[in-house]
Amino acid sequence: MLIGLEERSTMSTTRTLAEYICTSNAATLPADSLEMAANCILDALTAAVAGHEEPSVVSTRTATRSLYGAGQVPVWFTGTSSTAAGAILSNSSAASVLDLDDGHWEARGHPGAAVIPTILAVAAETGVSAEELLIAIVLGYEVGVRIKSARTHGPSGVWTGFAVAAAAGKLRRLTPAALSNAIALAGGFSPNLIVGDYTAFSGSDIKEGIPWSATTAYQALLLAEHGFTACEDIFDHKAYYDAERILAGLGQEAPRICETYFKPYAVCRHIHGPLRALEKLIMDHELRPDTIEKIDVHTFDFALALPNKTKPETLTDIQYSIPYSLAIASICGGNALLPIDASLLNRADISELAERITVRPDPEFSRLFPRSRLARVEITSGGRKISSPVTEPHGGPTSPMSLQELEEKFRFATRRLMSRDAQQQVIDAVSQLRRGDSGPLLTLLRCEMLPAAAV
Repeated sequence: MLIGLEERSTMSTTRTLAEYICTSNAATLPADSLEMAANCILDALTAAVAGHEEPSVVSTRTATRSLYGAGQVPVWFTGTSSTAAGAILSNSSAASVLDLDDGHWEARGHPGAAVIPTILAVAAETGVSAEELLIAIVLGYEVGVRIKSARTHGPSGVWTGFAVAAAAGKLRRLTPAALSNAIALAGGFSPNLIVGDYTAFSGSDIKEGIPWSATTAYQALLLAEHGFTACEDIFDHKAYYDAERILAGLGQEAPRICETYFKPYAVCRHIHGPLRALEKLIMDHELRPDTIEKIDVHTFDFALALPNKTKPETLTDIQYSIPYSLAIASICGGNALLPIDASLLNRADISELAERITVRPDPEFSRLFPRSRLARVEITSGGRKISSPVTEPHGGPTSPMSLQELEEKFRFATRRLMSRDAQQQVIDAVSQLRRGDSGPLLTLLRCEMLPAAAV
């Protein structure tokens, strides 16, 4: 649906978004956006299974029993269930813990780990069609990314609630008035995560606050359904949001989900360009780790804001360290980052090489960020310097992952926790979803396919 300028001028931005969401359907959305939504489901399941045994995820599942109690919504592949809110919290925690979840350049963050667990939870309760499920995901990404692009930078948990409210509201068939209120309420209740602006502690389990953002937004949606009111002018104050940017091209441009990126490594996206360049140099020149004297990384200045620890104490520290991640790839190979695990901590050989890796800002690369996250890597080996071409990360719009690559990513990242038969069942169920049948996937999510000891 296209919203006329005259009508927009008389409505709040939240109401305009809600009208767009409520009137959108398969006929108004391009087919490739629905296909991308199915890819996002597979990728979120990949990240969640890979993160299943991480301590913070186990803690979340345990706490969820006390916080939310029993219910009928599955905690993915554990054979257990909770209420919708409890399942969202547990599944989102697993999907976001390893930094393996999808992302979007414009939002500079991660919509999938919030939207996908929520939509699959609502679908488990309401029994919606595959098409409705995919449409809701497309619209959730659309709203979340648009809103994030219209405000100053902040972690994903600050804005993913908007995406959750939009997507779940569509699936629950809210009226435009109720959905407008739900979106605004999600913003009012969202975690502010301001501690990230000043803390010196970089390894906490809070990370970007995605699980709590998703859970809070879902609860806000239920409150809005029952008449709880919010500040519907939340986006209509220029000091905080650029409303014109939120609405520009709404319903006319390609859906934002089509520019989602998927990650071949379980580390911050800022590190993917350097990693890709490094791996290509090592392969092309057949370099051994013991011949590498030093590595120089040229990239955008925002990447230098990462903690970049050379002696990480936690997996989160690894996820946000260019030197240590590149040292892992040099010594262990890039596959060691899919996903990372505790065996990569306290490695003197990796830290020693990481100390010889320097990261430098490049003015042109910085100018092109965030649309492009470019890098160039120089390796000094045997007294000679070998340079990579300017390199962009794999998995985004300019170098997309194929469906085959996404399926291989699922198999490799989940290999320690799922049998090959179970892996194939999941891949087949997502394929059936693409063909219009959501039943097999929704059933499979209820099955016990992961180690029970960590449930």
